[in-house]
Parts: sequence; structure tokens; C-alpha cells
Amino acid sequence: MTSSSCGSLHKQQGRISSSRAVFIAIVTLVFLWIASGFIFRGDTEKTNATKSNLPSVAVRNSQAQLVARELTLNGEIRPNQQLNIRARTDGMLEMIADSGAEVSQGDVIAKLSIDDREVQRTQAEAQVKKAQSDFNATKKLIEQNLSSQSQLQALEAQLEAARAQLRRITFDIENTELTAPVSGVINQRFIEQGAYVSAGNQVLELIDNDPLIAIINVQQSQIHRLKLNMPATVKLIGGTDRQGQVSFIAPIADPQTRTFRVEITIPNQNDPIPSGMSAEVTIETNNVKAHKISAAQIKIDAAGRMGVLTINDNNETRFSPVTVERADVNALWVSGLDDETRLVIISHSSLTAGQKVTPKPVPADYDKGEEL
Repeated sequence: MTSSSCGSLHKQQGRISSSRAVFIAIVTLVFLWIASGFIFRGDTEKTNATKSNLPSVAVRNSQAQLVARELTLNGEIRPNQQLNIRARTDGMLEMIADSGAEVSQGDVIAKLSIDDREVQRTQAEAQVKKAQSDFNATKKLIEQNLSSQSQLQALEAQLEAARAQLRRITFDIENTELTAPVSGVINQRFIEQGAYVSAGNQVLELIDNDPLIAIINVQQSQIHRLKLNMPATVKLIGGTDRQGQVSFIAPIADPQTRTFRVEITIPNQNDPIPSGMSAEVTIETNNVKAHKISAAQIKIDAAGRMGVLTINDNNETRFSPVTVERADVNALWVSGLDDETRLVIISHSSLTAGQKVTPKPVPADYDKGEEL
């Protein structure tokens, strides 16, 4: 083979090697492109699958509002006064008011027999006159040195004894009539007409229901919120509401319960109601910023704290402790949250604090009872 032929052959082999290298490079790039498509698609599908597996929750942006803070406690309704009228002298009961009778202050509600007390008073008056006369006469004799000072002192003692007897008889006569110390209603009679009454015996019970007094016991942690003359709403059994105001706050706590007795005075002139019933007392104390939520949103954590679920900027759930400041018919007002917060309104599964979720808006028809 000639040298020129060998050179041509080497050049041809070089071109073949270069072409093969290019071909291999192109095949490799195509393979990598195809493979990368599968890889990225797998990552995308994995990401989409992970995202689709996150629980969906309905979230509402809530803005705190200034609301009247309320203190609501159960209590009982008591009369303004509950009096047991007792006899102050002896005698047969000649007259007594009927149970349920309405009486005014000063009305005669029972009467005892006088018997011979008028005669006794006449005799006592005569004894006083005689003792006074003897005392005056002896006093003049002493001025004339015709009597002793000791005799005058004895007559003075007799005069005082006669006066005391007259006062006792007069007292008995005046107290044969029992009068109502206040206006009210006769609740019950302890003795019937015709019976003999001794001094100190209960005769009647008189109830003064105007005004009424609602009694509640307030915890130590809440008593600082109350002040005299604060308005209060008293809800009675049967749905009747009455307005009143705080009229008494105990200056010292009950040593057994560590609660403070608080009284609310309720006018009871128009359409009067009886005492002795249970009642729910609500007192508006001060204003506080609070969020309006449903009672269904309230959760209890492992520590026994009451709270709600909220969503942070990373779409993670958070348990936020709250305090119920006010309870309306259809909602609760709670404090303890930021002024602006994202509340979890609806969720289909149990959520835990720190869980990643997919937030969605609350459906427009949720308030009508529709679910997400």
C-alpha cells in the first residue's frame, strides 16, 4: 500500500470516529431529556399527591369587636322583707287577717281581747293620783320640818311603782291590736281565730315583695368587675325578664365558699311576680374586644383549657385558648385571640395543633345549615 493510500484511510477512520462520538452524545442527551421528564413528572405528581392529601378546612377571617362584657350567674329571688308578726301581750285572738290579704302599713291585721284591762288601767290611774298626792303632801311637811326625808323617799318609790303599773296596763291595751309594720301580703296564719295567744307567739307571716331582691354569689376572681348601681337583667323561670340594679356587694367573702353575696333590687309594682323563684342574673360590667364564634368551635385541650383552632400564615393549625366573655342565643363572644385571626369554622376530620391544612372559604350557605 502506498503512503498516499494509508493517509486517505486514516482520514476516513478519523471522520468515522468523530461521527460516532457525535451520535453517542446526541443519544445520551435524548436519553437524559426523556429521563428528566419522568423524574420531574414524578416529583410533580408526588407534590400534587401530597398537597391533595392535606385535610381541607373552612376558614373565616375574623375581626375582634368591642362588646359589653357580661357576668351571668344563677341566683334566687327573695322578698324585700319577710316578717313574722308576734303577739306582745296575752289574750284570746278575736280577729285575724286572711292568708293572701294585701295590707298597707298601719292596717290592723289581728286583734286580741282586752278583757278587764280597761278596769285595771282605771285602777292604776287612781293609784298614781293617790301616790302623787301623798308625795306632794309629805314634801310640804318636810319643808315645815314635820316629816322625815326617809318617809318622802318611801312615798316616791310608791309613786314610781304606781306609774310603772299604769304603763304596763297601757302597753297591754295598745298591743291588743297588731298592725302591719310594712305594706305587703299575708303569707300564712300560725294561729286561728278564737285561740289563746301568749306574749311572743307567732301570729302571722307578712311578705313584702316590692321590691324583689335577687341574690347571687360571685367568685373572688369576678367581684372586682362589679360596682353599685350597675344595671342587671334578671331572667325568671317561664321566660320573664325584669330589669334591676346592683344594690349591695358584701364587704367580706363567705368563709365557707369564698364567694361574695351580691343583691340586685328589682321593682315589682307593675305586674307583680312572687318571690322564692330561681333566676338567671346577667350584669353588664365593662367593654372588651372579642370575636364572635359558634359554640361548636369550642375545643378542650389535654390540659383542660378551652380554646379554638386558628390558622397561621403557613396554613398550620394552632390551638388558641379563649375566655367566654358573653353568650348570646346563637353565638359566643370570646377574648384571648389577636384582633385579626383566621378561625377554623368547619373541618371533616379531627385536627391537631401544628397540622398542615388546605384552607378554603366558608360556604355562603353555611349559615343555612349546609356543610362544606
